[in-house]
Amino acid sequence: MNSPLLQDVLFTAACIAWLCIKGVAEAVMSGFTKISTAIVAVFISCFLLFTCLVYFHIQNNIEEEMTGALNQVREMVRRNVPVSDIEAIVKPSPHLSSKYFSGRLSTDQTQVNTVNQQNVLVPVIIPIKENQYLIVTPFENTELTQNLTFFALVAGLFFATFVLLLFTLSIAVRQRLVPLKQLGDALSKLREGKATQPLPHSDIAEMNRVINQFQQLKSALDAKEKQLIKIDKQLALLQEQERNYLARELHDNVGQLLTTIKAHAYILVNTKERSVVELSAQKVQVMSHQISDAIRKLTAHLHPLVLDRVSLQASLERLVYEQEVAQPGTQWDVSINLKRYQEDTERDIHLYRFVQEAINNVIKHAKATKVSIQIFGDTHSVTVTVKDNGRGLGNHIVENIGMSSMRSRARCIGANCSVASPDEGGVAVSLSLTLRKEPPMLGANVA
Repeated sequence: MNSPLLQDVLFTAACIAWLCIKGVAEAVMSGFTKISTAIVAVFISCFLLFTCLVYFHIQNNIEEEMTGALNQVREMVRRNVPVSDIEAIVKPSPHLSSKYFSGRLSTDQTQVNTVNQQNVLVPVIIPIKENQYLIVTPFENTELTQNLTFFALVAGLFFATFVLLLFTLSIAVRQRLVPLKQLGDALSKLREGKATQPLPHSDIAEMNRVINQFQQLKSALDAKEKQLIKIDKQLALLQEQERNYLARELHDNVGQLLTTIKAHAYILVNTKERSVVELSAQKVQVMSHQISDAIRKLTAHLHPLVLDRVSLQASLERLVYEQEVAQPGTQWDVSINLKRYQEDTERDIHLYRFVQEAINNVIKHAKATKVSIQIFGDTHSVTVTVKDNGRGLGNHIVENIGMSSMRSRARCIGANCSVASPDEGGVAVSLSLTLRKEPPMLGANVA
């Protein structure tokens, strides 16, 4: 059955649905637009389905009521109720309409009137006199309009409530997401290196947990930045010390020797006495060897050339042997086993410098009588442990230039470095490295 009112209701529902979707998409923040749109779409679909079911249910009820009314008219006709009484009953009924007809009936109308059709929505033709009839027909528009109007009012109220609910939800979501927006702004400032203000506390447990994690991350980054600044200052100081050392060695040692050689060379050129010439030549020879030794010492200080000629194990054994000779009053327990270790030039330099710095720290600061050096390496890992029985670190670990250098060397090769004070005293410095098939990229200048 066609109903203009049903079309109006469906059109109104579609318009309200579109306005809801558009309003939610504009009001709710972008991260929730899809969710809100899905909610609205599901709601509109359910509402349209519910509208169709309600319409057909109303239509079915009206058909049943019209059929009952027609049956009552048929019953009154069967009982010979006067036509005027039937018309008086039918006229106020919302289910039936009546009209007078004058003339001859068609064949179809005659057949409809002669057949006793119960529970069928066909007009009832009541003869009044010859060629004059009262025709009672089912009429549904009045009650259908009333029912659909009431349904439209209820649907409009429900839609208004739903839109108000979505609007309230969008405001609540916007307010609840203020801490998240502040967190995003703080992360942007943190990425740009700008100072950030402490984030306010949130009453949402999950959001508050994220804010606390951000605060901890910021504190850790600030601590790391301060540590990097401190290391940069130490490296700058170390660089100046290295330059001063090189300048002093070149000026005080090599420079003076070259000046003396120049003086003896002048004597060799300008004197004719054989004894003076022989004496000057001997001094030039001795000082040339001294210059050669000084240059070799400086070169070894700048770069362990021994690594270019022998293996890492031989280089470390020679390094420890030189310290044993230089420190005869110290008892050395040394175990170096790198026979199965696969050498890598850049990684080997970092390992050599790590062990060298650890031994230098023991000699300079520990005042130890016993030193243990344990180095083991194979195809899978490398471990280094340098331990002494000296005065230890006290209550805290001092991050001096040497210790920062060791930690930096360990980071360059992806190793773990730890410094501890054992219960029996002294200091234990250890390095643990797990070897990969492809070693990490290292810097070019690693000496």
